[in-house]
Amino acid sequence: MTKEIPAVTKPGEETADLLATVEEIRARDFADIDPKLVSEILATQHQFAEDRAEARKRTDQIINRWAARHLGSGASH
Repeated sequence: MTKEIPAVTKPGEETADLLATVEEIRARDFADIDPKLVSEILATQHQFAEDRAEARKRTDQIINRWAARHLGSGASH
């Protein structure tokens, strides 16, 4: 008699599902936020899930680069 192994979602599928869910919410409630920015932040958070300080540092860098490109040097903080 063989035991049936329960289906486990692959890590890539989990990430894709999370991205799809976040994108659905972004499009519905925050359409003015750049989807590429959200995607890049999610990827970074996932990549550094075990190192929260590094994830935060890299997320800050992503946002700062995005702001510099899209808001220009005349943006107020």
